[in-house]
Amino acid sequence: MGQLLSYRVRRLFTDRPNPTFVAKPWHKIINWGNSQTHQLAGGGPQMVVNPFDAVRSASNKLVTFQKLENQDGIRIPAFTADRTVAEGWLRDGIGVVCRTVLSGHSGAGIVLCMDQSVPLANAPLYVQYVKKQREYRVHVAFGKVIDVQQKRQRSDYDGETNFQVRNHHTGWVYCREDIVKPDELEPMAVKTVARLGLDFGAVDIIWNEKRNECYVLEVNTAPGLEGTTVERYAQAFVEELA
Repeated sequence: MGQLLSYRVRRLFTDRPNPTFVAKPWHKIINWGNSQTHQLAGGGPQMVVNPFDAVRSASNKLVTFQKLENQDGIRIPAFTADRTVAEGWLRDGIGVVCRTVLSGHSGAGIVLCMDQSVPLANAPLYVQYVKKQREYRVHVAFGKVIDVQQKRQRSDYDGETNFQVRNHHTGWVYCREDIVKPDELEPMAVKTVARLGLDFGAVDIIWNEKRNECYVLEVNTAPGLEGTTVERYAQAFVEELA
């Protein structure tokens, strides 16, 4: 019989001190989206999967783009922190995504300005709008793709589907059946996670059919999990950390 391995899993909240937990040198901490450097009681050389500093960078959309800019094998939309540059894009007929919140999720802080009829919002980040025919979430762990999902319209959605900002609240859901993946999709996701210094992450990537090009939008360090995706992350952690 093979060796039976057992794991004790404890969920720690960095904003709620747990005086009963003392970190040991052999502990392996899986950092699920915490961007605040946290000194675990007890110290020691415990392993932290997804370093705090890397998560902090990935959680900030401006810093993420700055790190990914001009990297071989990674493509992102044009971006700027300069409002006057963004105004020039609008004058040239290029839509602008104003990111008023740098660490938001599920579309928080997004203001779309597709032409000069909509005033440009004050924002720390402006991104050129890229039309997308498909949007993917690629889950990467320890240098490998462990799951790929594609956003599709919800069949039970009663509202008007938003094709520009796609999330659950605007009529979209992640699926993994019958996915057609562009050739550069998975390699780009792996390179993106590595460039940000992460051990794992869920990379949101869009595909423009006319250009036949993929673009990285952001990386999630605490993606929502259910079903098959939970199992694949668990298996990846066991294989790497056992």
